Parts: sequence; C-alpha cells; structure tokens
Amino acid sequence: MGWGSSLFTNALGAWLASNNASSDNATAEEIALTYGRAAKTVAPLPFSSTPIGLKPNQIIAAGFIASFKLARLLKIGKPTPLVWLPAASAIVTYWTAVPFSPFPPPPGGLTGITHITTFPGLPTPLNFQIGAAFQKEDPYDVAEALDSAFKNHLLTVSGLWTGTAPAAPSPIPFVFPWVGLK
Repeated sequence: MGWGSSLFTNALGAWLASNNASSDNATAEEIALTYGRAAKTVAPLPFSSTPIGLKPNQIIAAGFIASFKLARLLKIGKPTPLVWLPAASAIVTYWTAVPFSPFPPPPGGLTGITHITTFPGLPTPLNFQIGAAFQKEDPYDVAEALDSAFKNHLLTVSGLWTGTAPAAPSPIPFVFPWVGLK
C-alpha cells in the first residue's frame, strides 16, 4: 500500500472547504483524524509491513492546537516556521518507536522477531512545509501541501527489522535497516 494521499487530501480538503471549523481545536482534530487514517496505510521501503501500534491521533491534534494558539498569540502577520514547530514535533512523536508487523520479511529475511521505527524523523524542515501549506488560499491546496509535507517527512523515518535469514544447517540472525515510509 502506502501513505493514503487521496484519502488525506480529499477528506481534509472537503472538510476545510465546507467551513465546518468552529474553532482551531476542531481544525487540529480533523487534521489529526485524517492523518491517522492515512498513516494506517504506510509501509517501510522496500517491503510491505504495516504498522501495528500507532499512537493516538490526539498527539497530533495537541501539536496543531499548540501551533494554532502560538500563531494567534504572536499576532505578527504571517507566522514564522517556529510557530509550526509544535505541530511538526507532534508528527515526529507520533512515529517514535512505532512497531510494524515483522511479516512479510524484507529481502533475504526468513522469520521476523521485531520490527520498529528507530528514527522518527526531524521536526525541521517539516515545520517550514506545514507553515507554507497554511499560506495557501484554497482549502484543497492547503490539504495537498500538508499531504506533501507529511510524505516528505515519512521519507526520513527509519527503522530496523530483526529476524532470521536462511542458512545451513539452521537460520542465522539477520537485521535489515530501512529508511523511509511510503
């Protein structure tokens, strides 16, 4: 599979376009909800294991709520990338130590034992890209720019599959590092 781009952009774009945002908190919660739905479909490059223990969407909502509050408090016109650091940091926290199914194994692997993210990415340049997304005028453009920012961030997440590989007379330990979620 892969990150649910169309799921994210269509759902968030339609929600933003419908002007249902009764508050910044409602917008943050909708971003988190659509992010969580799309995140369920990611897989490490180059194989197709799925996440089996994603964190609550509320982590992402809390990050965006903090960024929205900061943007409103500063009243400086166009928010700087620092304003979006709480939102970006929440995305990074969301991907910290996420377990993935050890099956199917990566190329050369046989039986999986563990499979987990070991590096959840960095909040920068994600915060810059989130800020740029909120400068768009059209709700669907905002959703597409956020989608692009999130996909770029996912390419920086890395992990480690641990299991065995075929050998004679018995399987041997095998560790497969990967970089990027698709």
